[in-house]
Amino acid sequence: MSDRKGMKPRLLLVEDDPVSRGFMGAALEALPAQVDAAETMRAALALEGTHDLWLLDANLPDGHGTDLLAQLRIRYPTTPALAHTADDSPALRLQ
Repeated sequence: MSDRKGMKPRLLLVEDDPVSRGFMGAALEALPAQVDAAETMRAALALEGTHDLWLLDANLPDGHGTDLLAQLRIRYPTTPALAHTADDSPALRLQ
């Protein structure tokens, strides 16, 4: 994933639930990867630098993952992203 030769990929994990954030962060670090974790849109947008992949929670305390994705896309239009959520509503799945 990373084009930085010999370096771990740098991932952005945005998840507001501390248990899920800890579990997912540990699993990603075991790949191995460098993980920058944030629990809000605001914290994610404040992080400096680029990431090789964004993992975004669909529902955050200060907004929606789709809004965060739109804001990140303005800065970094080619970074791949994956959305995750514990919300199993059909409306969110379509979004």
